Amino acid sequence: MDRITLIKQMVAEYQTMLPAYTVMQRYYCGDHDIVYKVWSNPKRCNKICIENFISKFVDEEVNYVLGNPLSFVSKSGNPDIIRAIETNLFHWKTNHNSLMMRDLEIYGKVYSLSYIDRKGRYCERILNPTNAIAYCDDDGIPQLFIHFYKKKYDNDSYYDVYDRDGNIEVYRNGLLVNRERHMFQGCPVSVCEMENICETIFSKIRHLQDTYNETLSDQASIVGDYRNAYLVVTGVEVNDEIAKRMEDHGLLNLPSDKNAGVHWLMKDMNDAYIQNILNDLRNAMYSACNHIDSNEKLQSNTSSLAIRSRLIFLEQRAKSMFDYIQDAIYDRIERLFEYLSLKGYQYNVDDVQINYTPNIPVDLVTTVQVISQLGEKLSTETALSLLPFVESPAIELEKIKKERAEAETIDLDKLG
Repeated sequence: MDRITLIKQMVAEYQTMLPAYTVMQRYYCGDHDIVYKVWSNPKRCNKICIENFISKFVDEEVNYVLGNPLSFVSKSGNPDIIRAIETNLFHWKTNHNSLMMRDLEIYGKVYSLSYIDRKGRYCERILNPTNAIAYCDDDGIPQLFIHFYKKKYDNDSYYDVYDRDGNIEVYRNGLLVNRERHMFQGCPVSVCEMENICETIFSKIRHLQDTYNETLSDQASIVGDYRNAYLVVTGVEVNDEIAKRMEDHGLLNLPSDKNAGVHWLMKDMNDAYIQNILNDLRNAMYSACNHIDSNEKLQSNTSSLAIRSRLIFLEQRAKSMFDYIQDAIYDRIERLFEYLSLKGYQYNVDDVQINYTPNIPVDLVTTVQVISQLGEKLSTETALSLLPFVESPAIELEKIKKERAEAETIDLDKLG
């Protein structure tokens, strides 16, 4: 297949799939289908209530995995390689990895495009299926990548095409307008994709979410309609003039007839039944996504081990999500080392190990005891990586060595 035909087919596929991915984006942002529901009786109370579990679960998993900074460890004990990574990525946004994992959770697919900014620094742009598409070979290696975008105050549509030969083609309204070059080997993009779109939170609970919103809205509407109580008057005729005086003075004069009477007609609400339905739907969504309701009353044992035991299924899912983005992070480091090689620095991505610490309560006393009992069987850098408050074990180890060296140079005989 020639290049032009491939590009046209990729653009056509992007336009075909865009509506489905746009729905996923809407649901995460709280714009659910109930907002567009046409009510059969517009004169009744039609409240719209949305409790966004899709956004809640996505954010929980992102914060669970990346609430604590990732730590990089050199397998060979080389501190320079870790310092090179942290120095050259220092100008990035702190939540860069969180944004990548968030888009993966929403769409089941996310792209990370590498480029060099105007200051000559290595950068990465997070893209998703609403603004990009990639063509990969049988081994999953990107061969061609298209980024769709619009410019501010410009009604034209643009897209850039990146290939594995270092070419960048800029299209405007479908016409080629410019050619550029990139300095990376191969197509400068990483494709981070779930094995099945059914793994996304959206696919798991979308219909449960819609049913929950409709039930919650119906309950709120019942409360709104509940205010429309009717005054029932028996044994006497009430015309419009009498009704107006009743409204103004709050008084009704009835004849002394035993058949005359006044009472309010109000609907009977079975709120327990509706609440049980909402609870069942909520529990079904938590169960489908392996999450736990943190609003539930905790048991007497609130230790970190007890809390973590309740999170075991969430931890399994979070680990799977991290495995997906970990591959993209390794691709990022590999392209960073390509960039540094042009400056004369040679590093090997195989020497880097990425560790993450779940953002949950940690029993530091137990962790420290385990490290102490292992003693010389565990390297100092690995031991430091187990502590959640240590962001960079390699740099922390350098600080320790520096402090010890300074302490050894102090002449105690000259003190006081």
